[in-house]
Amino acid sequence: MAAVANERIHPPSHLVWAHVTKIILYYVMYEACQAAWSVVIYHKSIPEALPVWIYGFTMIWEYFSMVFIRSALSVYFFPRLCFLYFLLYHCYFYSVPYGYFDVALIPLFMFMVHAMLYTILGLELPNAARGVINVECPREVYNRLSWQAPLASLPAEYTIFLPLNSRLSPLHDRVNNINGNRGVEASGDGGDSTE
Repeated sequence: MAAVANERIHPPSHLVWAHVTKIILYYVMYEACQAAWSVVIYHKSIPEALPVWIYGFTMIWEYFSMVFIRSALSVYFFPRLCFLYFLLYHCYFYSVPYGYFDVALIPLFMFMVHAMLYTILGLELPNAARGVINVECPREVYNRLSWQAPLASLPAEYTIFLPLNSRLSPLHDRVNNINGNRGVEASGDGGDSTE
């Protein structure tokens, strides 16, 4: 970003407006998906606010993943557990013609909070204490996209909807073999670890 500012190619307001536009686009996509999937999935008689609650929980899962999930264990554990809770709620939803769907949201919410607390306390904090997650390596695994990111100084986005395909390890954790070639990294995989 500093190089762009020094070259005076684009004013800083372009970056701000690009991110604001991206947020607006994501919100419009969220609302469109909510309307479309509500007709397809929730076609029977339900409480009026049920789709809003379900999509709200999904949005909380997504934001929690983007902000708090940094370690590989959390990335692999949390989305699968959320999907399991989501699937169990919908098994109840489709197995009972006129059930207590709004009351069943309370256990779903409690399980969601349980998964978030376990992820932070049981998976994230120990990895942060070991130094797996730090300023140099803020996210252990991420999804490498086939196109270039607009700014290298911004961290790559992580979402529970994209597959993970890369592992990041700090530069000082790499081990070189005797010949001076790059050897196996300290994390145990020999894959590419640069962004």
